[in-house]
Amino acid sequence: DALGTAATASQAGKGGDFYRAIEGLLDSVQVERQVPLSIHLDHARAAQTLDDLARLMNEPPENATIKLEGAEVIAVPARPGYTIDADATVAYLSSALNSVLADGELVVTRRAVQPELVDLSGVVDQVREMVETPTSVHAYDPIADNTITTQVPRELKASWITIMPGEQGPAVELDPVRVQQYLESIASELGQGLTIDAAAYTGQLEDALLSGTDARVRVSHTPTNYTIQPGDTMLRIGWNMGIPYWMIVNANPGINPDSLIAGQVIEIPSRDDLLPYPVVPDKRIVISISEQRLWVYENGELRSKHVISTGIDRSPTQPGVFRVQTHEKNAYASVWDLHMPNFLGIYEAWPGFMNGIHGLPTLSSGRRLWANVLGRPASYGCIIMQLDAAEWLFNWAENGVIVEIRP
Repeated sequence: DALGTAATASQAGKGGDFYRAIEGLLDSVQVERQVPLSIHLDHARAAQTLDDLARLMNEPPENATIKLEGAEVIAVPARPGYTIDADATVAYLSSALNSVLADGELVVTRRAVQPELVDLSGVVDQVREMVETPTSVHAYDPIADNTITTQVPRELKASWITIMPGEQGPAVELDPVRVQQYLESIASELGQGLTIDAAAYTGQLEDALLSGTDARVRVSHTPTNYTIQPGDTMLRIGWNMGIPYWMIVNANPGINPDSLIAGQVIEIPSRDDLLPYPVVPDKRIVISISEQRLWVYENGELRSKHVISTGIDRSPTQPGVFRVQTHEKNAYASVWDLHMPNFLGIYEAWPGFMNGIHGLPTLSSGRRLWANVLGRPASYGCIIMQLDAAEWLFNWAENGVIVEIRP
């Protein structure tokens, strides 16, 4: 009725009075409406929330394990864990939603989670033997011919052991991170310029521990710096450092080897660069330039001693620690027209030119050289021996045998 009256007033052209009448009318009207309350559960959001809570409320299971108690290796029993059963909890919440909202409390449903490892009876004896068997790490420096031996403490070994489930039952494994850290600790005590590639030898130490044997690792030498002194030449620096001069030149791009500046600091390559392949243990050839002698050692014992000839002054033999790299039954040096029987290549005097140990050489004419001068420098850099001695050494020294040349 009121709206009809307002419409009539509008038709009568009363303008703004119409709108003021409507506003007053609406202000006087109060509408009361009662809407029934309906509560719905968002199952997906509830499940996601429970998954988030699980990170805080879950209790992971604990596998059976091994530990060292005093002098005894014992098995620690497994313990089951628990996790939130999201499906069961959401189902309960859906069925009892009103009461949960009224109480403000939701009891979650948990289910047990069983450990993967329960019975360790098959590995206890293995672990006990591993812990009790002495294990040593022999760190060998082929440059200095020196070995540092460290025994792994039994308590430390026990802390590295982990038991993992396997197809054939529990399997004993070692924590590679802790094993590597132990090797790094040994390396840190070797002294300046010496190190161990711990990552490279971690697997070997693990194998040694599992098999009850010792581990052998190689000590490495880092590059060093040298300050050029007045009167130095690159040849002299290489001689004193035990490294062919061209390797030092290559390690210092831009340097002029014919114009060295006193006070200039240059890098001396690692002496390991002279031993690019695995070293044969327990065999060593030692050569003395000053004494013109060669000694052969095996397992620390002297096998033989020989009179030799090394390089003359204008083409000297390089001091240093090298290794047998090549075997050539009859090598040929075209520069000097020399045939060299039973040649053992040991280092590159310059790139592509190998100096080595060999028997008395011959010219293409068939003339034998230097047979009467053994015992004093005669060669162009190689180490010369009697024919029978060179043949024996050729067969005895496989690639990798260390050759130490002393000034």
